[in-house]
Amino acid sequence: MNGNLLIKSAKEQSLDAFVAILPNVIGCNGWEQRQSSNYVEERYFRRVVLGLEITVAVADDSGFKDYQFSLWLQPIGLGAAETSFVDGLADSVARQFAVCGYDVLRPHDSRQGSGGIVYRLNPDEGAKSREKVMLEEI
Repeated sequence: MNGNLLIKSAKEQSLDAFVAILPNVIGCNGWEQRQSSNYVEERYFRRVVLGLEITVAVADDSGFKDYQFSLWLQPIGLGAAETSFVDGLADSVARQFAVCGYDVLRPHDSRQGSGGIVYRLNPDEGAKSREKVMLEEI
């Protein structure tokens, strides 16, 4: 797997509104908006924290069309051998978004449409702490 998360909100939300909720969901504020023709809307937001670059953008519409946003977690300056921790970090971030009411897809690889794991909030109000997030392989 990798550090790419695709995120779906239950309501229509702009990229700016989504970035505004990130301090409450993952605890990072101070997002820097950047321009690039490589992204939908030709812009994205970036934050560097603890040697990790986090990029947030509108998801492109190929592969998994229902997901509105893309969030990338990428270590800065580490070789491939030292990036295995990103898998666990992406799992934690996906679970946090699910607890906050978002559906999250962790694609198996960076090619969209290749399947992955979906994280959703368990609708059972009596679910124990470790059962609050349901996982589904697609």
